[in-house]
Amino acid sequence: MWPYKTFRTVLLLSPIVFSISLALDVYMPVIPEMIDVLKTSKSMIQLTLSAFFLVTGFGQLILGPLSDQYGRYTVLLISAILFTLASLLCALSHTVEELIFYRFIQGIGSCGQSVTAFAIVRDSFHGRTSAVIYSFLNAGVSFSPIAGPIIGIFLASIFPWNAIFFFLSFLGLVNIILIILFYKESLPLKKRRCFDKHVFSRYYSVVFNLRFWSYTIPAVAGMSTFFTVFSVTPYIMQALNEPRSQIGIFFGLAGIAFLGGSIVSGYIIKKVGIFFTIIIGSISIFLSGFTIIVIYLFKGLSLWGFFIPSTLGTFGCALTAGSGASGAMEPFGDYPGVASAMFGALEIGGSAIIGSIGVSLCSSPMSVGVSSLVCSSIGLLLLKINGRS
Repeated sequence: MWPYKTFRTVLLLSPIVFSISLALDVYMPVIPEMIDVLKTSKSMIQLTLSAFFLVTGFGQLILGPLSDQYGRYTVLLISAILFTLASLLCALSHTVEELIFYRFIQGIGSCGQSVTAFAIVRDSFHGRTSAVIYSFLNAGVSFSPIAGPIIGIFLASIFPWNAIFFFLSFLGLVNIILIILFYKESLPLKKRRCFDKHVFSRYYSVVFNLRFWSYTIPAVAGMSTFFTVFSVTPYIMQALNEPRSQIGIFFGLAGIAFLGGSIVSGYIIKKVGIFFTIIIGSISIFLSGFTIIVIYLFKGLSLWGFFIPSTLGTFGCALTAGSGASGAMEPFGDYPGVASAMFGALEIGGSAIIGSIGVSLCSSPMSVGVSSLVCSSIGLLLLKINGRS
């Protein structure tokens, strides 16, 4: 059984979720120049982001049930090893095709760590306590867009681009050591479920649960806003001829907003509950998308006109992520790994699809504004239909 209380759980799981997020953010500052370094196109470089995010999301549909069968510890340790080795191979890549492939493998390691980390919370905590832990874990994630670009800029200014992936492999090694020394199994043998054909019936019961969708879609809205903002930012900076060093400042603003939302989320959940917390987050995302579109249409491309409303969207993302995970998985106490996997697949994989389509069609603030507006509207509608059940 998982022996740790709330604070120690957050302390132990934070390095895992932080390194996964950092694998995306530390890479952002060098994206535009990677087109020349690897002699490829913008769409191929975008695949190095999308492949990682997609498999991190949808890979959970397999790794979640595997953790239900073999336990959290085994899947977590193997995933951490895979993440570390893939990061090292990314650093040794010579072509964009190799980089995409190894990012795909890195994503498998990431999703295994992600699904088990959140399943550990679901195994050991319930209700508002689990929502508070999810929110604090998101607060740990929010340090990544603050620290990631700064680390990436620092490494890229001194070393070749692949130093970023050597750095990630080092973090992966640290996580492996932490897992071996301190992590305990949270899923008792009597609660384990075999990975067989019945898994699909469990997915069926999750997918056709209205409450699940009511809490998942707002989380997808938030995460797609987050992903699209960070995907579009390097190209906006390039279009405005802003120096690369400025990326860290503006990513930091978005990260601070996410951090603030994660911290405030725990307080709001305790005061008004999960349902109203996710409503507040969804409205924040809606207002963010609406404001981005209005400013872009009437004032044109502007750094502050993009980032100020984007911070409202990342703030809303923090509110919907924690409360969405808790609300979506609450009805599925008998198979939390399956529910966690489905939620993670849709939140991360779905946002990767939405963000990638948006960036490929338009590398401008419009891709962020439209996706935020549409997804948050659907989420609010589902919450209205489902009510507080």
